[in-house]
Amino acid sequence: MGTKLLIRPRTGGETIEEMPANIVSYGYRANRPGAISFTCPLDHPKTLSTILDVGVNEATVERDGTIVWAGPIQTSDENDTGRLINFAGEGLLTYLRKMHITTTLTYSSSTDDQYTIARGLIAHHQNKAGGDFNIDTTAATLSGQKRTRTYNYWEHKNVYDAVIELSEMDNGFDLAIDPATRTLDLYYPRQGQRRTDIVFDERNIRRFSRQRDATRQASHILAIGSGEEDAMLRASVQSSTAVAAYGLTQKVISLKDVTVESTLIDHANDALNVSATVPNLIAIDVSTDDPGLFSYGVGDEVQVRWASPYETVNEYQRIIGLDVVWRSGEETATIYLVPI
Repeated sequence: MGTKLLIRPRTGGETIEEMPANIVSYGYRANRPGAISFTCPLDHPKTLSTILDVGVNEATVERDGTIVWAGPIQTSDENDTGRLINFAGEGLLTYLRKMHITTTLTYSSSTDDQYTIARGLIAHHQNKAGGDFNIDTTAATLSGQKRTRTYNYWEHKNVYDAVIELSEMDNGFDLAIDPATRTLDLYYPRQGQRRTDIVFDERNIRRFSRQRDATRQASHILAIGSGEEDAMLRASVQSSTAVAAYGLTQKVISLKDVTVESTLIDHANDALNVSATVPNLIAIDVSTDDPGLFSYGVGDEVQVRWASPYETVNEYQRIIGLDVVWRSGEETATIYLVPI
């Protein structure tokens, strides 16, 4: 059946048109909207603004009869010289970036699970006139982690930022929107599982690359919350192990909507967990038939074995991203991994 690029209305629904795309590249990221780009021949009768309506319609990828990616078309770039037009967009989570809190919302750790808060923030916007992007937030599952939160209407907090900040707290969660059902999927403590059956090594790795970047490393986090000057809420956390390895390297995070000290400390600890060590990002181009594409996914832990004079890899790593390129019937995939 292969891969099809379909154009659908903003809220999903029936297909408007199947497009003749020369190249389709689409991807996924942990707790972030993935991206899509595709190129269409400018002179094709289907390459029309009424179909490929930027900001109005969505691009959907169907693979072997299953919808595997969906999101709004956000940009177009027409090139008369090459008689091509390039389009790009992001996954369904990107809709949250255009949502803001306009009514004061209050949640209590005595009653409100963090899942309830995340769903409530999205529902707050979708209940506005014209604000429904058909993201299903009706699930009743809970994580068991309750939170206190107040989102004041005059701050107009961005919903995407609020949900991501909530997810990144200690005992937070992972999130994604299913492209086929448009359901907000929440995972506690995190998405994915250990896959003892999947190994990436010289048999199926076509290209291996690794990046380390110490520019954002910090062994000491200084967090500031609500209030002004001496009355400002503050928190300070550091890692003695990171100080010994990298020295005292500091980073300030500002969360002016946080009014509870314990919450600010949680955010500071999460920032420290992310920043204390130098990120070690591995990217591998892999075969899409062994193991089969989508037999694994973002969040899964897989075995990676690669011999390198610089540093050999032989361990489980967590998938944090996946890119797929479809070109004239040929598929390639790139997996992004980090140590566990």
